[in-house]
Amino acid sequence: MNLERFTANVTRWKLGLAAAGALAWLVAAGTLHALAFCAGAVASGASFWFLTQLVKGVGHEKAHPARAALGAVRLAVIGYLLFVIMENYRLPQPPLVTGLLVALAAISIEVIREHFYA
Repeated sequence: MNLERFTANVTRWKLGLAAAGALAWLVAAGTLHALAFCAGAVASGASFWFLTQLVKGVGHEKAHPARAALGAVRLAVIGYLLFVIMENYRLPQPPLVTGLLVALAAISIEVIREHFYA
């Protein structure tokens, strides 16, 4: 499996799922819920990007220490940012949590697609 192609396909799935989810939350519950979903999707996308950078760093013989440290603290940073967003803007939790699942859903879809079509 080619990592570059896989991450490009996952990025396309993430964008499609984020657009569909934001539209669904907008129609179902309004603008605030759609914005909360988008905040979760952005955090999910950032987490996937940090994890991808960590995987690319491990693949090299001499991994840069900053890349490894950045990957290690990614969850704490994203968790703190989500906490600040939730406390300051009082975003509803259900759309925020479903937005956090966007990257997981995109990865799952791509793995299933690769399994059947590759």
